[in-house]
Amino acid sequence: MLRIYDLEMNEQGSEDKKIVHQKGLWHKVFTGIMYNKAERSLYLQTIFPKQSYGFERPDYVDFTVGGHIEGDESILEGGIRELKEEIGRTVTNEQLTFLGIRVCNCNPATDYKIREFQYFFGIESHNEADDFDINLVDKEVKSIIKLKVDDFLRLLNKDAFEVEGTEFVFDRENKEIMVNKGVNIAQERIIPDYFTDKSILEKVLSLKAVMEDIK
Repeated sequence: MLRIYDLEMNEQGSEDKKIVHQKGLWHKVFTGIMYNKAERSLYLQTIFPKQSYGFERPDYVDFTVGGHIEGDESILEGGIRELKEEIGRTVTNEQLTFLGIRVCNCNPATDYKIREFQYFFGIESHNEADDFDINLVDKEVKSIIKLKVDDFLRLLNKDAFEVEGTEFVFDRENKEIMVNKGVNIAQERIIPDYFTDKSILEKVLSLKAVMEDIK
């Protein structure tokens, strides 16, 4: 069950997650962007098609982790749980930096509406993405893509049609992580709303400032 709110974030009770998206009820989610400060890089996630969406979703790249805040969880509690469940990483509060809230109001399908207060956090990581334990990463996660933060900003600003990154593909059949360097990530792989919603750009710029120790 998810806690639901009005547009002013006044709590209005709770509802089943499926109903929340069918009716377009406001709720809170955690969105995390893992980054490597030394490399000035961030990590994006790709997923396999999800039956829970109920509609066809293109092969977008998205931020490292995201998930609903359940029951009586705090934002940080829900985020730490999602990090463990989705990408098999255990983190502490000290590794999380609050980047701000995005108010997301969109309708990707007639029976799937998104009305979310998305709490964005940077997640500091000193490990390379291929240090993930393939046995712990959620089965819906297809790969992790590492991009320089400046290159991701070039995509968001449409200053580049495509940029190069490194993709870590989870081959569960062979129990290995395949590392593909020089992978081209084009604008069409970015969720369309991210180009028009300036709050996304603001969150990534805030993360870049964190990487560069800008106060």
